[in-house]
Amino acid sequence: MPVKVRDDHRIEVRRGLLGKVVSIYGGEEFTAVEVLFPDGQRRLFWPRDLEEVSSSQRSWWRCLLGGSSL
Repeated sequence: MPVKVRDDHRIEVRRGLLGKVVSIYGGEEFTAVEVLFPDGQRRLFWPRDLEEVSSSQRSWWRCLLGGSSL
């Protein structure tokens, strides 16, 4: 699932980054989400630090980066 790091994330350089959820760890009380970014980095986040990206938002970002809008 494509996600975006929330604009109010505590680490400023990660705010607004787009990535893809590759794993979910934990259980009901504590859950961590592993996100893969286009540069190959993987980071763990709390679910509350991420927003799901809709297909229209993905298309908009792809256009900005010179990619296709499919």
